[in-house]
Amino acid sequence: MTYRIGSAQGFYGDDVTKALPMITGGHVDVVCFEALSELTLAILQKDKLANPKRGYTFDLRIIAQKILPEAFKRKIPLITNGGGLNPQAAAEMVRETAAQMGLAGLKVAAVSGDDMLARLPELQAAGEDLTNIETGERLADSPNQNLVTANVYLGAAPLVEALQNGADVVITGRVADPCLYLAPLVAFYGWAWDDWDRLAAGIVCGHLLECTGQVVGGNSLGLINRTNAVELPYLGYPIAHVEADGSFIVTKTPDTPGCVTLETVKEQLLYEVHDPASYITPDVTANFTTLRLEHAGENQVRVSGVTGRPRPDKLKLNAGRLEGFMRELIFTVGWPEAWRKVEQMKAMLGEIFRQMPAVERVEYSYLGLNSLYGSVAALPEDPLEIIVRVMFTAQDQDTLKNAVRQIMTTGLSGPAGMSVSGTTVGAEPRYVIGLWPALVGRGSVQPVVEYFDV
Repeated sequence: MTYRIGSAQGFYGDDVTKALPMITGGHVDVVCFEALSELTLAILQKDKLANPKRGYTFDLRIIAQKILPEAFKRKIPLITNGGGLNPQAAAEMVRETAAQMGLAGLKVAAVSGDDMLARLPELQAAGEDLTNIETGERLADSPNQNLVTANVYLGAAPLVEALQNGADVVITGRVADPCLYLAPLVAFYGWAWDDWDRLAAGIVCGHLLECTGQVVGGNSLGLINRTNAVELPYLGYPIAHVEADGSFIVTKTPDTPGCVTLETVKEQLLYEVHDPASYITPDVTANFTTLRLEHAGENQVRVSGVTGRPRPDKLKLNAGRLEGFMRELIFTVGWPEAWRKVEQMKAMLGEIFRQMPAVERVEYSYLGLNSLYGSVAALPEDPLEIIVRVMFTAQDQDTLKNAVRQIMTTGLSGPAGMSVSGTTVGAEPRYVIGLWPALVGRGSVQPVVEYFDV
């Protein structure tokens, strides 16, 4: 017997309807939707400030309207962290939508407790110094206390509780990505919370599934010469067939474009992993170096031999700080003497910025030449054209708007042939959200599960 997990979302804005062929075709027992990143949480915080009833992803409404009826009909649970900063409001929206569609008997669970923003003073008073794990600076000693988000990565336990209590939809806030997929495995197989090898196998399974298209041929360098690019918008999303011992086969929705190969699995296995021998999650520390990958058939890769060690004593907390605003302008200059024109343009802009001391940072890069790899390669001596990205920041939006107005007055006074992208001229300043990573004791985190019945 195997338990089948489908993955139908890897980011906010992914095509969640890829869940439908998995569900209607009878190919899955549960479907997970992974929507969050630190940037996403900052976006959702902006939404919530504008409307206290928001703070969850727009994708959730699509899931509720288009996917939930088919899943509920087949008793296939749906799990998502798209609840973001407001899982309760998200659950109420799903409950209301389900009621309107006549889905009587449906149970929605909301998992919260990850949002620590309002609790930061309490945590510090209790002895949590919230030291930045990258810089060593204590949060209390930082001059910038303009925090807009602060979320702990929860593990799978509250999701398991919700599933075992019969939830048809589980909506969470910031749960660590692979733990979304571990939860249904623990709920189904009854794995113990100290069965480190099986828990680690579930984490590896979740890690391979969580980025949807990437493990089925999307974003693949290994398959760059084998990919049919016209099929990329239609990739069938991944499914894992997991056995009771934790071994599993990665495959995809049958009869859909894409492919699952040793190459795609290896690429995703190492994606966003710092130490393959010590992949730390809230539930277990997984060791990727012991696992084995085997070709198991067309679009099937078997994963076995994962080992694990005890979970960490502390949980990671990522806080987002408002560090001002940014603007960018995209200029184009062309041959002849393109580099000379770039230097003239930079001197001209530098003089404008010199008169505006509230502009804090100014950075230049050349799109297509050094914007990805910096100074790894020498710049060409006399290019036909150069696209210059100018990025500048300030603590307030008005300073940036004024800077753009001043720069635009040089439209007919700049270097020969200089032009600027009109879309960048008309853009609005964007928030600069800095990341503050810290650790907190498990005892300071209190997950809560609430139920909303139809």
